Amino acid sequence: MTVPEILFLSQEDVIAAGGLDMAKTLEDMELALRLHGEGEINMPPKIFLPFTEPDRPRSAAASFRAAAITMPVYVGGPVQRAGVKWAAESMENVRRGDLPYGIDIVVLHDVDRAHPVAIMDGTLITAMRTSAITGVAIRYLAPPESRVVGLVGAGVIGRTTLETLCHVLPDVEEVRLCDLDRPRAQALAEEFAGRLPIRIVDDAETSLRGADVCITMTTSRTPYVQAEWVAPGSLFAQVAANEVEGEVILQADRLVVDEWEQISHYSGSAFRPLLEKGQIHDEEITNLGKIVAGEAPGRRTPEERIFFDSFGMACEDIVVAERIYQEARRHGLGHPLRLWESAWAM
Repeated sequence: MTVPEILFLSQEDVIAAGGLDMAKTLEDMELALRLHGEGEINMPPKIFLPFTEPDRPRSAAASFRAAAITMPVYVGGPVQRAGVKWAAESMENVRRGDLPYGIDIVVLHDVDRAHPVAIMDGTLITAMRTSAITGVAIRYLAPPESRVVGLVGAGVIGRTTLETLCHVLPDVEEVRLCDLDRPRAQALAEEFAGRLPIRIVDDAETSLRGADVCITMTTSRTPYVQAEWVAPGSLFAQVAANEVEGEVILQADRLVVDEWEQISHYSGSAFRPLLEKGQIHDEEITNLGKIVAGEAPGRRTPEERIFFDSFGMACEDIVVAERIYQEARRHGLGHPLRLWESAWAM
């Protein structure tokens, strides 16, 4: 009788298998988005399970102190893999400072044999693919010869976003970085000294106003970006769910997202109130996968003001995880686990 084995990969194993290779992660995201645009992916909506503050109503999405998100998917094309990411977030971790805000696990599943083949740390994968998606958006949607980038947020995603910029905007002349924790921003600037021309600024407006590419990646639950900060002809990439005032979206000439079906149904999305008021409509939105697959145009004119929103898709995680899994097998990384020695339910 066959005994199914599962390869367990710690974060250290994921790193050893190429988890910090941003060039390859960008390739993974191009593949995931293309397959999504070509209809090769079966991806149900995320299941969002918030754990609210004791004195707040359960329906208040912005009040959760912690949450778990289940993200199942089947990726076809050359990948042929099912999987799920279990993503957990905790504001208590942020307050205590002893654990990351998000801690994720990715499970890869053998479709034909009906058993998981790998369980791995997904926290690093999430950080890398989140910024790589922004990188792909920059490749297709940023103004030509972008010279100034404004960044708000110097946390984990801020760090991987800077790594992405090294690959997709190598000739950038200025990166304005701000964070509520200025020493953290300064430490990040020092880490990338010699690779990117980073200038630490005091506030989000100074960072974003007039920039060619604007990227926000904070844990803020209150919109803080104002429309007048966003220049004509720019690309604005919102990495979190709700960082911009509605007018930022309404003034854009083009609205692009990673996956509109999921974003449009998420109560915490910056798009949701605009949809409910009839100020934007489904047909105005373009999935980035359609652009990568060549079924929709990228940037059309230098003057076009584009707003891009990244909600995060399970197919992104599974494409990266599959590469990591195959590399780990080639190099003998990880620890094999067995579901049983003798199956009881046969």
